[in-house]
Amino acid sequence: MNLLMNVRVLSLLAALLTLCQVTALVVALVLGENPGPFLGSMLTGAVVASLYFLTGSAKPELHARDGILIVGLGWAMATVLAGLPFVYGGWMGWIDSWFETASGFTTTGASILRDVEVLPKSQLFWRSEIQWLGGMGILLLAIAILPFLGVGGMEIMKAEVPGPTKDRLVPRVATTARILWVLYAGLTVVNIMAFMGSGMDFLEAIDHAFTTTATGGYSTRNASLAAFSPTIQWWCIFFMFMAGANFLLHYRLFMRRDWGIFKDPELRTYFGITVIVSVFTGVVLMLMQDKGLELAMRHAFFNVVSILTTTGYANDDFAQWPMFLQVILLNLMVIGGMAGSTAGGVKIIRLVMVWELFLTILDRLMMPRRIARPKYAGVIIPPEVMEGSLILVVVFLLVMLLSVIVLTAVGLDFTTAFSASLACIANVGPGIAKVGPLENYAFIPDAGKLLLTITMIAGRLELFTVLILFFPRFWKGE
Repeated sequence: MNLLMNVRVLSLLAALLTLCQVTALVVALVLGENPGPFLGSMLTGAVVASLYFLTGSAKPELHARDGILIVGLGWAMATVLAGLPFVYGGWMGWIDSWFETASGFTTTGASILRDVEVLPKSQLFWRSEIQWLGGMGILLLAIAILPFLGVGGMEIMKAEVPGPTKDRLVPRVATTARILWVLYAGLTVVNIMAFMGSGMDFLEAIDHAFTTTATGGYSTRNASLAAFSPTIQWWCIFFMFMAGANFLLHYRLFMRRDWGIFKDPELRTYFGITVIVSVFTGVVLMLMQDKGLELAMRHAFFNVVSILTTTGYANDDFAQWPMFLQVILLNLMVIGGMAGSTAGGVKIIRLVMVWELFLTILDRLMMPRRIARPKYAGVIIPPEVMEGSLILVVVFLLVMLLSVIVLTAVGLDFTTAFSASLACIANVGPGIAKVGPLENYAFIPDAGKLLLTITMIAGRLELFTVLILFFPRFWKGE
């Protein structure tokens, strides 16, 4: 393990994070708000970044364990440093700040703020920018410039990019990262234009485009997207859906005009789940809550897409919906969006592969002599990929259940504990009961917040990248 090079890369991340705060500082200065919290935070970040100049003798190479360590420590460091403006501004304590910032970077959207509208607009802007940076992964931004350090970024990318596959668009990893960021930024700009064209003011359009494209869900309003027009909500549905799709497919469609992406099994499943569940939910809302067609379908599509893509926005209090609809939403939290997207959850591609494995097992039972292997898009699924997918689902459930036990031990009722655990590990944000779409996490004891903070980071990195750091064999290099 090249510890000196690890420190060098982490110091670079600290420098990038410090530079990213310049935009929030400018917003504060333009609006006449106190720039002190950002100046203090940037000074602290600069001190950490100065370690870069003390590690010039580091050997320019990274291995698999280095990538895992950089990603794990990088996310932990980022969530602490990025929360400093909230602490220096007096809006949050250290634990609340770490929770709020981790929720931002992991695009979870769970918040401890009872009244988000009291924060200065520059603080709200930084809160949204945090989600935008975390959406594609600030480490991917670092990968784009790692060649300047004389070191490749594939090992970091393997540990950072969510999903069972780590396909590259082009041979060079840095170029891949830059292409992904260009696509991500381009989708954000189009999102901003759509929101502004529908009546949202410039700054709030940026804030919400940041958190929509990142499938993060932080809003500048206590009522979330319910505070805006139906047109804006429909646009939000579209962009949440786009952000929940694999960005490799975006690349193939928009850069290569490859219409074959619409034959992709995961994309078809993603679209099918969205439409079927949304239409069913809308019909139920019309019949059981006496809502009109447009209102029922808007509430249905909005909240189903928001939960499936793990964005976490709300335009209706789905905690007041029939219980079986709430249970459906809880199941969507587990599923999540597509691999290679900004969404959380276990990913739809794993659902597709497990379904193929199920069909294969049925074939073997009916025809024992037949050699049947699970396939994805006509290609046999490698055993290690199938094994990893199944194990991740099992570990996901185990970590969630352990989290439920701890949360009930610190005083939460079972329904709230279960919902909060699932919402945080799946990076969704809102749940049901006391952490419903119009509620917050402020009432949870500090021990519970610390636990949920760790589960949010672990869930964002698909568990193994964080859990492996707790095994002695990782540090011994065996």
